[in-house]
Amino acid sequence: MFQHVSVLVSFIFAIALTHVFSSASQLLLARDRVRYSALLTVSMVNAALGVIINWLGLWELQHIRQWSLAEVLLQLGWVIPNYFSCSLVAMPYSESGLLDMSAFFERQRRVIFSATLALSVMGGLAIYLDRNNFEGWKPNDWIGAQLLGLLLAVCAVLAGWAKPRWLQWVGVGGMFVQNIWFFCFLHAWLLTASNEQSQLLRRAEARNS
Repeated sequence: MFQHVSVLVSFIFAIALTHVFSSASQLLLARDRVRYSALLTVSMVNAALGVIINWLGLWELQHIRQWSLAEVLLQLGWVIPNYFSCSLVAMPYSESGLLDMSAFFERQRRVIFSATLALSVMGGLAIYLDRNNFEGWKPNDWIGAQLLGLLLAVCAVLAGWAKPRWLQWVGVGGMFVQNIWFFCFLHAWLLTASNEQSQLLRRAEARNS
């Protein structure tokens, strides 16, 4: 079941990234008509990084002890908001007129970060309900994961609903720092897991030879 779910989620994530990359490409090509916004740019980077990080994190799903229809729906519960976090932040392109990134961000930021907030909530729900369904998890491991999800929610609220620009930057910048940390952590974790699997395979081959 893990393979089926990972393929479906990878497909959804690929479409989500297409929204961000397509919007960025169109804005670059029409740069003469673009009014630049650093907040929207970092938000687009955050959306893309978030999808890549969560795709890398799919590796953890192989440790789920029991799969059921309810479990599949539970996992899709955080995947769908992750898709919308990309599709909503991708500024639409028009053939004529000014492409005002700042105005788009200000007008749509509550909708954009509502998706991020939903991602945090649904991800936290999945972690809590699966806290006893992951092989190798200690009893309190889920608490640390929930705290990280709570930090994401706080940043999303600041970015989407705070009026002072500096607080919006705290939210968007906080998500960026969190994404970079997650990316480095997952990279190290995946390398460790890969090395452990390689060692187990070598030991198994040595026993059989």
